[in-house]
Amino acid sequence: MFSKPLKDLEFKDIEELTKSIDRNEGYKFDFKGAPKEKDTDKFEDKLIQSFTAFANAYGGYLILGVNETDKKSKTFELNGFPQTIKGKNTIEWINQVISGNIEPKLFYPDPQPIEIPDSDKRILVYHIPESSVKPHMNNKEGKYYIRINDKSEPAKHYTVRDMFETSRRRYDELQEFLDKRNLLNENNESFGLNTNSRKLKSDYFKRDGISGFPFLLISFIPKLPYNEIIHTQKPEFKFWLNDHAEGHEPTIFRRIFSVNHEVINLNGISFMSYDKRSSYIVFLNNGFFEQGLCDSVFYRFDPGGTNGEEKNFLHITNCIGQLISLINFSKKYFDYISYNDEIILQLSFVNVINFSLTGINEMKGIRQFRSHQYYPCNTHDNKFKIIEKYHPNSLSNSSIIQMSKDIAVKVLNAFGTDDLSLCFINDQIDRNLLSQQIRYIL
Repeated sequence: MFSKPLKDLEFKDIEELTKSIDRNEGYKFDFKGAPKEKDTDKFEDKLIQSFTAFANAYGGYLILGVNETDKKSKTFELNGFPQTIKGKNTIEWINQVISGNIEPKLFYPDPQPIEIPDSDKRILVYHIPESSVKPHMNNKEGKYYIRINDKSEPAKHYTVRDMFETSRRRYDELQEFLDKRNLLNENNESFGLNTNSRKLKSDYFKRDGISGFPFLLISFIPKLPYNEIIHTQKPEFKFWLNDHAEGHEPTIFRRIFSVNHEVINLNGISFMSYDKRSSYIVFLNNGFFEQGLCDSVFYRFDPGGTNGEEKNFLHITNCIGQLISLINFSKKYFDYISYNDEIILQLSFVNVINFSLTGINEMKGIRQFRSHQYYPCNTHDNKFKIIEKYHPNSLSNSSIIQMSKDIAVKVLNAFGTDDLSLCFINDQIDRNLLSQQIRYIL
């Protein structure tokens, strides 16, 4: 709707927009000037209506600090918005208003602040995308709003019914997509198996049919799996991937995937590891991407005291370290492809029965070295999955660590322990030791 990304908008772009906006574009934009102090409560109501209306329709832009002085002639004043409202930072105040008064919770990117020359005020540009879980209700009024022309209006009963039906259909489409990729039912014999995972090879393990060969899939799943939002075969996309394959915590000098040995198909592109196909990464045109791993997280070695008998291990620190890198990458990736909805993150563990856990901190000697019988062991689930949901635009360093810790606890629980010290010390993974220990997987 703008000719440039939001982060590149300047004051002159808003000026140009207000001078050239077409009357027929009113459903895409909503302008609001700053409220007077006595009108703040009424302004809250207008905010909630605008946010829900855009999310329930086709998405749009709410521009704060621009007052429409004449609707008929479409004239505007760019007076700006104050830095604080009711003694709070304006953006924080708006977030509290929206999160406390809209159901279900509405996800949207942070606004783009635009400085006004010679003013202590600024303009805030919010992009509210169409929601994949609409309708959203205005809890203060118990109503559903939708964008009609240039106004936010209460939705009719049949419109609300259609929105519920749309969300149900999208949920069914998502389940169908996951089923086709064998990511839906971990009790299914083919769980985790796809064109790429079937080709994984290992130095440590031999494939016995479809059993006995351990691997991990880390899948980033968009909510609308049948929307094509990027052409993965274009050269500029491959260049972007190559430029962003490293530089991600916790091992910023290690490439987390390669952009070589590509395999192109109808729906996307895959990149296999250099030599032994011990890992892969795939990007689909719908925004989905997935990494499959084997030797970098699964091992066979003699932990000592076993008379030379090797045991099967999942290296939990390498697993979570790679996960953190991929989540950091995902923030840049989904911004690059302009995806603004919630993401489903799924870890799928396949053929891991009777595997034990080890971790860097134990190998480093922080803990007393223990004999093999004390390593946490999974004796229950040969295949299992772990699911988290997050919004890429809301990721911060602290939220990434917290999400990774939550996932790590679930993995640990599957192995009968909750000992986070196998991965984290004071909420951190030892970056230097991790860089030395983990194999260059691609």
